[in-house]
Amino acid sequence: MKRSLQEVVELVVFGLVALLVGTALVWVLGWVLSLGGALFKALAGLLWLLLRFIVPIAIVAGLVYFLVKALQGRGAETGAATAAAGSDAAGTSTGAAGAGVQGTVEKVKDAAGDVVAKAKDVATEVGESVSEAVGTAVDKVSDEVSAGAEEAAEAVDQAVSDAEAAAAESLDAASEALADNAVDDEPGADDKA
Repeated sequence: MKRSLQEVVELVVFGLVALLVGTALVWVLGWVLSLGGALFKALAGLLWLLLRFIVPIAIVAGLVYFLVKALQGRGAETGAATAAAGSDAAGTSTGAAGAGVQGTVEKVKDAAGDVVAKAKDVATEVGESVSEAVGTAVDKVSDEVSAGAEEAAEAVDQAVSDAEAAAAESLDAASEALADNAVDDEPGADDKA
């Protein structure tokens, strides 16, 4: 299929415009992904900050829990051995040991309550810090994405305008060249000269 010069010029110009628009879109996508990466990196840092406080608190709370369970289990075994023996002397000594274990259990429960209260305070503080930091980071990233998108839109608009102007000039030049060729190709044009 034969194409005229004007069709070839139009195809080349429109191809260049498409490449320009595609390049601008890839550039905008790169900005968006880099800002998204920065947001995810900030979120990972906040999670790490939170886990640095929660993991040690969970370990201490687990140790306290198992210590209390072990002491309560030992107290129940001692009470069962005393009931089986049926002796008053043994019951009295076991009662004293049971009271000591019970006192220890109460102390451990109080200490665990203090640890839990401190853990709640720390978790609340960390939660507030994370909430504040995430809000700030999201606002900053949102502003940067908006600014980048506006710049990209302006760049694409300018590129399209420039491409349209260049295409119009190319088409005008091609039309003039075709008109000149048509005048030169008329029969009798040599006779007039």
